[in-house]
Amino acid sequence: MKFRSLVALALLVPAAAFAAPAKNAPVAKSAARPAAASSTTANPLDNLQVGGFLGYETDDVSGVSLRVDGEVPFRALSPQLNLSWVGSLGYSRLTKSVSAFGMTTDFTANILKAIPAARFTFPVNPQISLFADAGLGLAYVSAKIEESVPGYGSASVSDSTINFIMRLGAGAFYQVNPKTKIGAMIEIDPFFGDFGFSGASSQSPFLIQAGAMFRM
Repeated sequence: MKFRSLVALALLVPAAAFAAPAKNAPVAKSAARPAAASSTTANPLDNLQVGGFLGYETDDVSGVSLRVDGEVPFRALSPQLNLSWVGSLGYSRLTKSVSAFGMTTDFTANILKAIPAARFTFPVNPQISLFADAGLGLAYVSAKIEESVPGYGSASVSDSTINFIMRLGAGAFYQVNPKTKIGAMIEIDPFFGDFGFSGASSQSPFLIQAGAMFRM
C-alpha cells in the first residue's frame, strides 16, 4: 500500500505543476464560468415574494376588495425592464341598494378570483419601481337579490356564475428594506359573461389597492 501511495503521489505532483503556470489561467477562468452559470439557474422560488392588498372595487356594484399575491422573477427583458410571474387570489364583496316607491332592492355579490398575470417592472431607482400587470383568470360570482315591500314582506333569489376575468393594471412600489416593499395600484378587471345571474349584464370594475410584498 505504501508503494502505491508513492506512485500516486508521483503522478499527482506533475499534474499539479502543469495546472499551476499562469499560461493556463484562462482555463481557470473558464472553469469558473460554469459556477457563475449555475447561480443563474438557481431555484426561482428562492426569490419568491408574497404580499397582501386591500382596496375598493366599483362599477354597477361597489365594495371592499382583498387580494393575496405571489410574485416570482422570470427574466430581464432589457437593462431597464424585468418580467415576473404573479399569481393572485382575491375576494370582493360588492353591494348596491335601490329604493323606489317604498320598495327596496338590495343586490349583493361575493366574488372569488384566481388570476395568473405577467408583471413588467421598470426600476426608476434602487427604491422606486413602476410596474404594469396583464393577466387572465377565473372568477366565481355568488349573487343575491333581496326585495322588500312595506306591508308585503320580503323575498330573495340567488344564483352563481363562473366567469373569465381579465386584469389590466399599473402601479408603483417603494423598497423599504431588502425584504419589504410597499405599493399601490389601479386596475380594471373586466368580467366576461353573465354576472351572478343568467342574463345579468357583465361588469368591468375599477379597482384601487394598496399593500405590501415580502421576500421569503
